[in-house]
Amino acid sequence: MSEKITRITSILLWALMGITVIFAILFYVGSVVPGTEGTRYEEPTITNSFIVFAYILLGLTILALVGFALRNYILNPKGLRGLLVALGVAVVLVALAALLADNTVLDLPHYKGSDNIPRTLFWTDIGLFVAYFLLAGAFLTIIYSVVSKYFKK
Repeated sequence: MSEKITRITSILLWALMGITVIFAILFYVGSVVPGTEGTRYEEPTITNSFIVFAYILLGLTILALVGFALRNYILNPKGLRGLLVALGVAVVLVALAALLADNTVLDLPHYKGSDNIPRTLFWTDIGLFVAYFLLAGAFLTIIYSVVSKYFKK
């Protein structure tokens, strides 16, 4: 059974790779939207189709990721504890970032855009703080792994 699944998966991956190569070739050598020829804003006509195909690939990837994760947790329920711990840590990080986030409108003299609003600024702050926490965690993990080698001898 697993050899059959491996063969089907291999064929599917090669087919998706071929479609992606065809899209890429059409993107670079295909026709462009009328009125944009020869300008610096030249837009290939295949752009929207390429983006839709990318979304389809993203959806298939997420579907496969969730499907295999669920299968793994059904076959190995002990691993579910690690998932719940990771989700708990993620919730705590986002909650802490939300407590630190600020939604004060910025005073930007020459900015005329519509993104300088409290809600956008709040969510941007949350994203930045979570990124800072994860970066700090990565650095601390690297330092711990280097220092702990010297104490294990």
